[in-house]
Amino acid sequence: MQKTLSQSLFQTLLIGIVIASLLIIGAVWRSANTLVVQNIDHDILLAEKVFDKVVADRQAVIRSVSKVLSRSFDFRRAVGTGNIPSIEAAFTSYAERLNTNIIALVSLDHTVVATHSDLFEPGQNVESSLSLVAKGQDSGFFVVNNNLVQLNLIRVEIPTLRYYMLIGVDFDSDLLNELKQLVDAEIIISEAGSNKVIKATLDEGDAQLILSSERDPSWVDVTFKDELTYFARQVSIGSEQDLPMAITLAVDVTSSFNAFTRIQLTILAFCLLAILVAMGLSLLLARNVSEPVSKLVKAVNKVASGSYGATLEAPSKLKEITELANAVDSMQASIKSREKHIRYQAEHDVLTGLFNRNYVEGFFESELKEGRAVQVVAITVIGFRTINDLYGYSNGDNTLKALAERLQRWPGTSARLAGGEILYISQESLNDDQLETLKHILEQPVESNLIAIPVKVAMAIIECPQDAASSEELFRKMNIVTDEAIHSDSWCVRYRTDLEDKYNRRLAITTELKRALASQQNELSMVYQPKVDLRTMKVCSMEALIRWNNSALGFVPPDEFITIAEQAGLIEQVTTWVMQQTIADLAYFRAKGYEFTVAMNLSTQDIQNKVLLRKLVALLTQEGLSPEALELEITESDLVADASLAIENLNELTARGFHFAIDDFGTGYSSLAYLKNLPVTTIKIDKSFILALASDENDQQIVHTVLSLASVFNLKVVAEGVEDVASLEILKEWGCDIAQGYFISRPLNRSDLENWLQNTPFGE
Repeated sequence: MQKTLSQSLFQTLLIGIVIASLLIIGAVWRSANTLVVQNIDHDILLAEKVFDKVVADRQAVIRSVSKVLSRSFDFRRAVGTGNIPSIEAAFTSYAERLNTNIIALVSLDHTVVATHSDLFEPGQNVESSLSLVAKGQDSGFFVVNNNLVQLNLIRVEIPTLRYYMLIGVDFDSDLLNELKQLVDAEIIISEAGSNKVIKATLDEGDAQLILSSERDPSWVDVTFKDELTYFARQVSIGSEQDLPMAITLAVDVTSSFNAFTRIQLTILAFCLLAILVAMGLSLLLARNVSEPVSKLVKAVNKVASGSYGATLEAPSKLKEITELANAVDSMQASIKSREKHIRYQAEHDVLTGLFNRNYVEGFFESELKEGRAVQVVAITVIGFRTINDLYGYSNGDNTLKALAERLQRWPGTSARLAGGEILYISQESLNDDQLETLKHILEQPVESNLIAIPVKVAMAIIECPQDAASSEELFRKMNIVTDEAIHSDSWCVRYRTDLEDKYNRRLAITTELKRALASQQNELSMVYQPKVDLRTMKVCSMEALIRWNNSALGFVPPDEFITIAEQAGLIEQVTTWVMQQTIADLAYFRAKGYEFTVAMNLSTQDIQNKVLLRKLVALLTQEGLSPEALELEITESDLVADASLAIENLNELTARGFHFAIDDFGTGYSSLAYLKNLPVTTIKIDKSFILALASDENDQQIVHTVLSLASVFNLKVVAEGVEDVASLEILKEWGCDIAQGYFISRPLNRSDLENWLQNTPFGE
């Protein structure tokens, strides 16, 4: 769903404010939380120092009072005389002063002599004192009866060292509560290496939870989860490193986190208030921007519909809106100019300035709709691609421009369709004389870059609406007539219904031929017409001829579909099929013991296709045949089409062992230069000169001349079209080498040819 500009602005500003507020809250929360944790850590460190100081001060008091006791004359005398009651009385007196109940007199063998404590009994061996003496220490911490006790060793010299006193402090519940008040922290005493609670100022269960906790509680834990709210740190006392029990200080952080919560709520309240204020300002700003933009959008929509004018009735208070309105006004002028240019490009050919096909279609339809008759002249520059290839594309473009200028002098509508195709539409039909005049004007050589470029055109005439009643029909029929004008001897062809029938047949032949080549069916076949050596009167060769019987078209003459195959780009496929079938049949007859050669026809495109010629060599090699077994026939006009390329390819095949014959000699552009330069060994006299040889003197003169010419060039001569014995005898008498025609045999398929060879007097 689309949003309005005001909604978008409001949403953008609101999201920005909310994000900024959240970032501020997050930054403050992080900073405050860090500060709270740092303060808590500082409080715990301070509590540890106070705890250590209190224990140290108490130790100092014990040492000071103990020294007074050990130096007291009465006490020393009681010790020296072994007066136990006096010793115990002294212990009782000093115990009250020291606020301790752990005092004992021990001999050097660590046996308790007198005691004022439940921890020791007279006669008891005290290992702990031994440990202190062994370590060279005068104080230490010990676990006695599952209580943590700090013992001090005081030497009693009377006058020599014979005894020592053990004066200690029991870390009982009273002492721990007293220390708790001083350090402002809970105290937990547990077994070293485990979480078993020995003594604590908390309930044993809470103390156990504190010791088993793996991390300090966070603000979320304290505020929302109502979990244990103590930060706990294990502490050491004095210089003692290895205490028999672990001492842990736990500080309640509830009050600290509650203060942090109050700060967060205050900040959140201010942020919400800022968001509400910002929402109001955003609404106001969005309205101030969206209203002029809405007006601008309406104005632009008018421009889009083609209604040009002032964008805004009054200038906006916003500078950017005013600049945008000015830009839209400037855009209107640019659009008008661009529309004009685009319309021109849409209707005209960029190169010549003539109209294009798009315009002609509309113009033609409008003329017919108005009931006006028009004459359409389709003008095609014959060989326009050759002009580009020979003279360059620049000169080719100049040729089209010159033709356009000449045509525009004539009244009517002119257009360029594509390449060298130009259309001329006249409302007054031109007669043959006028059309010939137009042709003469257009075919004047074009001067371009100091070059005179010859021009030749063909014209197709269509009278509308009688010949074509729509643009689609016009262009379809125009292609038909233009094709006829290009391929016929007439430079100007008017539309006739039979041309369309002829064109449709060509399309049908093209379609069916594609299908026949692709489907590998039996429509295509090969027949062979025997040739007889006139010296031996025996078969020496066969001419391979293709036949096509189509299920839809019936029998299609080779002259018809071969020409169409060349124009449709199918000739390579046809020739490939002929080569495969012919070479396979030749291999069959070789296997039967026949030694005659086979002549196969090649088209213009075939002799220019090096890949196809290499395929021919490969097929012969595959069947185990030599190139001498195959003779290649090429029509004279094919050689003239591209003599240089023909000579190059023919020389290459001649070097491989192939023999060539010029077919239909005398019907094309006969030239002694071709006989001199081409690697041919045979010429075939066209049957048009042989059919009436016995009775036509002109034909006799032509044939006699050709035979003499061939003798000069040392060429074999094949006469095709021998229909009677008289013609055969004349050819034999005049020195013709080979004869071919219905008198000898009609073209036969492979099986019929095999039977003929077995029964004919011309057999090998």
